[in-house]
Amino acid sequence: MGPMAPRIGFFSSIGYPELEAAFRDELSSLGYVDGEDVVIVTRSSRPGTDDMTAMADELAGMNLALVVAVALPFALEVRRADPSMPMVIGTCPGLVSNGFAESLDRPGGIYTGIDELPPGVTAHRLRLLKVAAPAVTRVALLSTTPGEGGHEAQVADAEAAAAELGVQVRPYRAASSDEVRRALERIALDNMNGMLNFQGALSLSNRQLIVDFAAEKRIPSVYQATLFAEAGGLMSWAPDLVEQYRAAARYADQVLRGAKPGDLPAMYPENYYLTLNSTAAQRVGLEFPDELTAQANRVVP
Repeated sequence: MGPMAPRIGFFSSIGYPELEAAFRDELSSLGYVDGEDVVIVTRSSRPGTDDMTAMADELAGMNLALVVAVALPFALEVRRADPSMPMVIGTCPGLVSNGFAESLDRPGGIYTGIDELPPGVTAHRLRLLKVAAPAVTRVALLSTTPGEGGHEAQVADAEAAAAELGVQVRPYRAASSDEVRRALERIALDNMNGMLNFQGALSLSNRQLIVDFAAEKRIPSVYQATLFAEAGGLMSWAPDLVEQYRAAARYADQVLRGAKPGDLPAMYPENYYLTLNSTAAQRVGLEFPDELTAQANRVVP
């Protein structure tokens, strides 16, 4: 290893080895050898603990060239610990509203990345749910979206679609694993008969709890990430997370070559994919209509 090999942090949560693997693989394809051309310092927090804060403080003292934060909660902690740390954010519901970019085209500061809340994505998820489960009339909006603006944008998006679909929506917000459990209990007590899951790393880390609840209570639900459908959730309308962390590696490459993050346009995911789970449909008493299966990119048995 050369004495000046730059050090970059990869800050994530346990349980997502495929995302770090995609990041490392893309860096390798760009010609980097970990330990020679670059040193990748990884930190993986455990959901339901406060170690994310301690790890952000630790990264802040490591003289890193930049940090790749896998999602908004990690980015918020890095910015708190070191407001001068350049950062690539793998997925963020609201880069502008959370103060990481002046605009997607020209972030303008020391941050860039992928904004996973293009206009209309939440409304489209609600429309897909109504096609899959026409009897749904009361939809719980399960929100673990942290920071500023992302939660509010998704609520507004859902409310606009709800009006046109003739359904009622109600947000249930949670900021910890315990609050997720309590939110699910309230959803059941309120007799909600549909659920839409908002963007949020916390809900992703609690995905098994959430999809098992939906199956047990027979609540048709649509989710933010394909991982939910793979874990037994009814359906997801989601970007390719693995590709997002390949994109994060390409951003990191440009920063290591001298680019300022604020000069690198942030982006929305290029494509969203519909994944259906046929076993989950049976468990909630549904059969996917032909018009939906014709749109599906993948049907999980």
